[in-house]
Amino acid sequence: MTQKFTLVARILLGLVFTASAIAGLTGQLPPPEGPEAQAFMGTLFGSGLLVFVKFIELVAGLALISGFFAPLALVVLAPIIVNILYFHLSLDPVGIPVGIMLAVLAMVVAHGYRNVFLPLLQPRMKRNEDASVGVSAV
Repeated sequence: MTQKFTLVARILLGLVFTASAIAGLTGQLPPPEGPEAQAFMGTLFGSGLLVFVKFIELVAGLALISGFFAPLALVVLAPIIVNILYFHLSLDPVGIPVGIMLAVLAMVVAHGYRNVFLPLLQPRMKRNEDASVGVSAV
């Protein structure tokens, strides 16, 4: 049951980011409400940063849909999700439910891949001789 739930959340999160990326890259994103939010999005678009972020969203969304490199896609999307949530909390409150939905979906998927992420949360790791190839001894 947990695997099916994770699968559905992973594909749904991938579809949301893929659709948002396509909409952003083709100029079909709806404008946010409020002058501050519109000015911020205008700056992102004018600087080219929005196009770069939408490209990252597209690649990561497709990775989530396909299941290839899904944990890496989650790591790449995490700061984007935090920024989406913060943007809506501070400048465009209408989109808060979308930001919360993205964060919850990402947490569900991350929980499904917890065996991949748990080693990152250990304060000290044993040194693996195979992992130190190419790294000078400390």
